[in-house]
Amino acid sequence: MEADRRGHRADRRAYRAELTRVHEHHPATRSLFLRLPAGERLAFTPGQFISCALPVGPRGAAEPLVRAYSLASSPEDAELEICVDRVADGPGSSYLFALEPGATVDFTGPFGSFALDEPPPVPLVFVGEGTGIAPLRPMIRRALERGGTQPIVVLHGARWDHELIYRDELEAWAADHPRLELDFVLLATEAEVGPVEALEGLALERFVRGDADRTRRFWICGVGPMPGRLRDALRAAGYERKAVRAEEW
Repeated sequence: MEADRRGHRADRRAYRAELTRVHEHHPATRSLFLRLPAGERLAFTPGQFISCALPVGPRGAAEPLVRAYSLASSPEDAELEICVDRVADGPGSSYLFALEPGATVDFTGPFGSFALDEPPPVPLVFVGEGTGIAPLRPMIRRALERGGTQPIVVLHGARWDHELIYRDELEAWAADHPRLELDFVLLATEAEVGPVEALEGLALERFVRGDADRTRRFWICGVGPMPGRLRDALRAAGYERKAVRAEEW
């Protein structure tokens, strides 16, 4: 077991897990549930990812295609969950979408410093675009389960309502924890600028132009440049560098 420069777990071990079940969020996004052999367990920090070795490289299993997938599950769960988007003509996602329960998946990990171990006693903000909510999900759960009184805000943006994966679960958590606030952004209601820009704009309106508090901590995840742009804008507005973390896919 090694640790990265921020102290998060970085385990270079190789694992082989069995695919136990598949959950289809919608036709283009699935969750795969992986179970390690009896007696084995992957110790990881909420938000980290694993690197899957898929036998679809130039020489098949001898030279596998390696793809990184964030863990959508929590360390306490019996199974590991990865959330996979189907990419047109993508060999990795096409291979994973074709798997059925009983298949095996080889991977190494966990990796990554985009993670949350012990929540700080300040307001927390999680911003996810599309399946960028996947690594945020166990962070939010960790923050709620650790207790505390700090407010927790989740902003989730997607093109369509059916792409707001985990929405029912997040709303159930919010019903049980009044300090958890949810805000969803959809293309249908933000057609002029699109969901990514609307999500970014909402965050800046609320947490930069809306008040002068700069004690919040942010975790931002999504596809493309949005996470980096929002991170830089928040830092430029006076938030400490270490207070704003972003993961770009």
